[in-house]
Amino acid sequence: MLRLSSFFRAGLLTGLCAVAFGQTTTPANFAFRVQAGLEIQSLSDNGTINIPAAGIGTAAGATLSVTYRGTGTATIAGYEISGGSEFSLQGFPVPPPNIASGQTLTFTIRYLPSSGVRAVGRINFSFQEGTRIGTFGFSLTGVAPDLVYNYVAQPAGNSTVVSGGETIAFGPTLLNEIGTVNMVITNRGSGSGLVSGVSLTGPSTLALAGVPFLPATVEAGGDIRFSIRFSPTQLETAAGQLRLEAAGRVAVFNVQAPASGPLYSYETIRDGSSTIVQPGQAMLFPDVNLNDKASIVVRVRNNGNADGSIAAISVLGTGFQLTDQPFVPLTVTPGSSFNLTLTFSPTTGGRTAGRLRIGDHSFELSANAGPNLAFSYVSSGVSFIVNNNGNVVLPAATVGTTTTARFTITNSGTAATAINTIGTSAADSGFSVSNAALPATLEPGASYSFDLSFKPTALGNTTGTLRIDSVTFNLLGAGSQPPPLPEFSYQGATGVQEPQTQPAVGLTLAAPYPIPVAGAFTLAFNSEVFANDPAVQFSTGGRTVTFTIPANSTEAVFPNNTNRIRMQTGTVAGTITLTPSFSTESGINLTPNAPPSLSLTVTQSAPRVLGVQLGGRTASGFTLLITGFSTSRSVTQMDFQFTPVAGETLEAATVTLNTEASFSAWFQSAPAQQFGGQFTATIPFTLQGDVRNVGNAAEAVQSVSVTITNRQGVSTARSLELK
Repeated sequence: MLRLSSFFRAGLLTGLCAVAFGQTTTPANFAFRVQAGLEIQSLSDNGTINIPAAGIGTAAGATLSVTYRGTGTATIAGYEISGGSEFSLQGFPVPPPNIASGQTLTFTIRYLPSSGVRAVGRINFSFQEGTRIGTFGFSLTGVAPDLVYNYVAQPAGNSTVVSGGETIAFGPTLLNEIGTVNMVITNRGSGSGLVSGVSLTGPSTLALAGVPFLPATVEAGGDIRFSIRFSPTQLETAAGQLRLEAAGRVAVFNVQAPASGPLYSYETIRDGSSTIVQPGQAMLFPDVNLNDKASIVVRVRNNGNADGSIAAISVLGTGFQLTDQPFVPLTVTPGSSFNLTLTFSPTTGGRTAGRLRIGDHSFELSANAGPNLAFSYVSSGVSFIVNNNGNVVLPAATVGTTTTARFTITNSGTAATAINTIGTSAADSGFSVSNAALPATLEPGASYSFDLSFKPTALGNTTGTLRIDSVTFNLLGAGSQPPPLPEFSYQGATGVQEPQTQPAVGLTLAAPYPIPVAGAFTLAFNSEVFANDPAVQFSTGGRTVTFTIPANSTEAVFPNNTNRIRMQTGTVAGTITLTPSFSTESGINLTPNAPPSLSLTVTQSAPRVLGVQLGGRTASGFTLLITGFSTSRSVTQMDFQFTPVAGETLEAATVTLNTEASFSAWFQSAPAQQFGGQFTATIPFTLQGDVRNVGNAAEAVQSVSVTITNRQGVSTARSLELK
């Protein structure tokens, strides 16, 4: 005949239950068990209780369970802690109660490290059992990590220890080179430390390298290393922040990385006006008649923080020459500048191209000889002549719609000219150019036309600039309010939904809308059991999802390129509410006042067993792992039906555990919040007694069937074959 006993643990909570299947043995007067974190072990008198802490100043605890195994009653009368003040006892009852055989008292031994040095102490308890007075006690050991941060700025930098809020400083880094700071996290404490997060914010020129997989454990006396790299492309002092989450604390460091080197800027001075020119761009000469000449001045300035050297200056192209230039090689100190003069003397009409080289940078040269350009446009059927820097007025338009004007360039001169660039400034202003095939050659007496469009993105007047090579015009337009959005309705899921499902919903306008609509669904969850469920979210992640409604259509299109978006209902009873918002692509609000929302409900129901697994097996027992969920976040009872193998006998085949208090404590704990109504229960069973036909007691059970119960009902049974 066999005896079966069970120690029950749900989540991080423990409880003790026992069911007898035969003869019992005589236990010792006291039995001791300790739990530190997730580790549970039995103790003997004078044993050692090890308590690891996550970090300095972070409390850790060990739960000590003392069970009386005598035949009468006993009293644990008092206790004494010796050693460091970092240890304390919680949960000692006053006055001490009598405990009968089989009863258990539970105490919490708290360890609050003030440093990373290993702490030792001892706790002794006094007891009285009938007329016998005695003591039992345990050694206490506490360990904690002590993480130190230091960095080495390469090359040949010194190691610098830094604390949160201080600055990690790079040495000056040359443009287009890579500067490196090596970070070292050293554990000088007595216990292992956990590095759970390493992140860097700042410009893209700052980046992390060599970060180990996280979370990473730093053993006592060990370290982990990674690097911060700085790759400047312009003169700047890049500023960022390094965030380290380690040993239960967050340390944030400022990162400062200065760039070094010369930085040249170029501008052309023509007719008293200056124009900034970038390397590779064109320097434009004034239009000039044949056999005449035109000049421009090029100013070169070193805006960097280091000396620069110009080794050579040269010009190529028919008719172009340098008429005033400095001697080379030339050293340009920071903040200084020099000028050179370019002259163009055309011998043939039309566009002439050349090239200017200054040190490592080159520029296109462009000059026209002989043309005379005139500009006009047609708007709303009316033709207008416009001069350089004049106004071009386009027809007003509703936001999201487009109006156009036809722009024409006429060459009334005696020589051909080339049109190389036509464009508008500020792409978000709503003005754009179309049907402009470039480059184009405009012969004398010929015309060239293109379309100028205006699609307003904001209400009211809008301005822009049209540039045709070196000629510019002011663009004017006005945007008016878009029409109201039609009524809308929801498609897909409605009403009550099953937990742990992914219903799909969609949105449809009652009538097509003339311009594109940008929208978003915002999800809110109102729990019936006073606990949020983070699993309640859209299938794309998070509780907000965007959608679009293309112009002249009615169906919302979600990021998965379909007309439906799925969401997870989670495992907690409550109401899921979807609320939409609408705007134009440019951000003008189209949302109606108090738009109707969609509500889906997950009801409180009987719990569900998702799985029963064998967690482990010994010669005298086995452990069951039971996973499931309860939308009411409560489990009142667990029932186990055991079936022995043929030829063996169980004294009782059914085990019932009262789990309400343990599950209530688990669901109210902080670690449980991220799992909603889900849980995992670990249930060890011990078999004792005689077997007939199998090798050991654990092999005497063929299978087990499990059901769980709450106030809404009983789950469907799940079975596990143990043989």
